[in-house]
Amino acid sequence: MRRLSSNWTLFLKIFLPVFWISFFGGFIIAAFVTNSIEAPQFTSGKFKLQSIIFVLSGVLFFIFTFFRLKRVDGDEGFVYISNYFRTFRYPVDAIEEIIIYDHIIVKAAHIKFKGTTSFGSRIIFLPFMLELKDFCDNKSIILRNYNSK
Repeated sequence: MRRLSSNWTLFLKIFLPVFWISFFGGFIIAAFVTNSIEAPQFTSGKFKLQSIIFVLSGVLFFIFTFFRLKRVDGDEGFVYISNYFRTFRYPVDAIEEIIIYDHIIVKAAHIKFKGTTSFGSRIIFLPFMLELKDFCDNKSIILRNYNSK
């Protein structure tokens, strides 16, 4: 079995959101529990509201970006798609194409399936480019860059 997705997937999907929610959630709890005499700047209503908006905007960012990432592995005839809680196996023939999106810092890949899967008809992952290119060449899967026509 070959890992087609980057190791950053686990960090961005699990560790970073858990750390964010734990640290800043604890910060908000401390702001609500702190005595106003000991720390008046942390107990004002404006500070509490700004803190809650900050944490919720971070959580929404994680939901719409990193939570959508999947882990992708492949072998001779199948690809394995995982969200780290469940793993599904799909035949390589079910893949229509893989599209690489080149963002400023990272590259993201979308697997377009011919039909719908348990995760939908399009899977998003951070590719391990060397393995992905080799896998696509060996399986005759269309691999294209979004920026090039």
